[in-house]
Amino acid sequence: MKTKTFWFYQFKSFLPITITYFFFWGLICLLATLYYLPRTFFWDTLRFSLPFLIIWFLVNSFHHAKQLRAIVKEKVICANNPVEAQLLRSYRLQHRESEHQIRHLNNQRQDQLDHIELYSHEIKNSLTGLQAAAENNDVVTSNNILQAVQQANYHLDMLLNDERLSMTSHDFNFEWISLDSLISEILKQNSTLFINHQLIPQLVELNGVQVLTDRKWFRFCINQLLSNAIKYSPNGASITLKWDTNELQIIDNGVGISSGDLPRIYDNGFSGKNGHQTTKSTGMGLYLVKKVTAQLNFSLTINSKSGQGTQAILHFPGNNIRKTKNYT
Repeated sequence: MKTKTFWFYQFKSFLPITITYFFFWGLICLLATLYYLPRTFFWDTLRFSLPFLIIWFLVNSFHHAKQLRAIVKEKVICANNPVEAQLLRSYRLQHRESEHQIRHLNNQRQDQLDHIELYSHEIKNSLTGLQAAAENNDVVTSNNILQAVQQANYHLDMLLNDERLSMTSHDFNFEWISLDSLISEILKQNSTLFINHQLIPQLVELNGVQVLTDRKWFRFCINQLLSNAIKYSPNGASITLKWDTNELQIIDNGVGISSGDLPRIYDNGFSGKNGHQTTKSTGMGLYLVKKVTAQLNFSLTINSKSGQGTQAILHFPGNNIRKTKNYT
């Protein structure tokens, strides 16, 4: 309970008594004037009554302050009058709100610490694997180095993006983005993974499509969905990136997602059955993508069946899409 609030209620409790006292005092003054009573009668009445009023104020304030200390110490007390009831209600409301905010901040802080520990562990795994290769071999192939560095960069980007999303405000920069150009950049960035897994990217109907959104976060979403498709696709398979009726679809023919796991794929840290079969799954990818889409102008849908692959779909509103080329 704030001191300012306490004295506000104290003032409200004193006000009726104070008004009554001065009304009574004014009435005596009027009677003294009308009946020509001596002035000493007026001043004697004030001199003897005012100390009682002051004493009542002090006793009442002391009693309320004592009640307030009992509340702060979480003692169970009962209100003796409407003013104390107001004080109790105000305090309990503020106390509940403060506890709720503290729990929320503590949970948020713990989540962030868990995420930092998780990503740090994954980055350390990539570097440890590279260190082991260097210790056991005189020469480490560039392919192994690139793969380890790429994995470390991937988890570092996830960590940084997770930290940015946890902030209360974001500096989004909306612009028209060429879908074909952006996806070509992302495929080039992931070329090592495609080569190592002998995967074939297939681009369908992407030419001439532009979307209005934030480039950095849109790139993050595509990169994360594509990373999942690569991770769970068998060697030699194809991954399709297709534009169809205001939707960007990323389709793989991998292991798919079981029906039991599908409702929880957006949960924080949930990796499911597939994630338990690989040490590269943090269970954070789809959680972060869903978090991004909730703040931007597109949405995410995942369709999948176990053993039949997965279809990740980014939906855009029609007024955020334009085509610079007619298809024949």
